[in-house]
Amino acid sequence: MGERFQYTLCHISKMGTSDPRNTTSRFVVHRHRTGRTHFDLRLVVGRLLRSWSLLKEPPSNAGEQRLAVERESRPAEAIDLETFEEEAFGPGRVWIWDEGTVEIASAGPELLSLRFAGKKLSGAYELRLTRWYPGNRWLLKKTRLAGGRPAGTVKLP
Repeated sequence: MGERFQYTLCHISKMGTSDPRNTTSRFVVHRHRTGRTHFDLRLVVGRLLRSWSLLKEPPSNAGEQRLAVERESRPAEAIDLETFEEEAFGPGRVWIWDEGTVEIASAGPELLSLRFAGKKLSGAYELRLTRWYPGNRWLLKKTRLAGGRPAGTVKLP
C-alpha cells in the first residue's frame, strides 16, 4: 500500500504557486473507494495538487457537466499516493481511472479552461465556480472547440 498523506493546511498555504496559465501539467483521475465511491480529479498547478471530488465519472460528451467539490490542496508530489484521507469521505483506497497531461489555457479565481490529453478524459473542459452555491462548489463541463481553443476561454492580462 502507498504512503499516506500527512501534510496540514498550514503547511500547504506556505508553499506558494506559480502562474498556471498556458502551461502543460499532469493530471490524474482517481476512483476513490470510501463509504461512498466517487471520482477525484487532481491537477498539478504550480507546486500544488488541486483536487475536486465528483460523485459520477467526469463528463464525456460536449455540454455535459458534473458538480465538482473542491477539496484541500496538497503538495504536487502527492499525485502518486495510493491512499488519501479526506475530511468529507475519510480514508480510502484509490485506483487510477485516467491520467495524462492537461494544458491550462486560462486560470482565474472562478474559471479554469483546460485541455486534457488522457485515455478517457480528453478534449476541452472548463471548471467554473458556481454562483448559486457559495463556497467550494464548481461545475466541470466538457466544452466544444471553437477556433482551436476551448470554448469559454478567457484571455487574462
